[in-house]
Amino acid sequence: MNLQIDPEGLDRAGQGIEGTAERFFAAVDRFASSIEGVTEACGSDEIGGLIEQAHTEVFEWAKECFQEAARSMADAGFDVRDFAAQHLNADNEIAQAFIQLSANLDGGS
Repeated sequence: MNLQIDPEGLDRAGQGIEGTAERFFAAVDRFASSIEGVTEACGSDEIGGLIEQAHTEVFEWAKECFQEAARSMADAGFDVRDFAAQHLNADNEIAQAFIQLSANLDGGS
């Protein structure tokens, strides 16, 4: 089994995930702005007040869920980019170790 890891590709993928999270955050904000004014249409009577209260509770819950999903997505993008950086650092350290080992072996001859 041969495992190939492309740190640059992983970093691009992580950037893509982070970009998607940013667009999702912006969409949630636009959605929230458009929905917040809807409660005025419920009316000022008792039934309208109950509808407005229910609407507000459901909307706040949904908004929190969407924001948590966007945060999770942003975190995942960061994690993918961090994994890519860690892998690249490990590759560089291994390459340096081999260079040093080769220099030590060549110098010992």
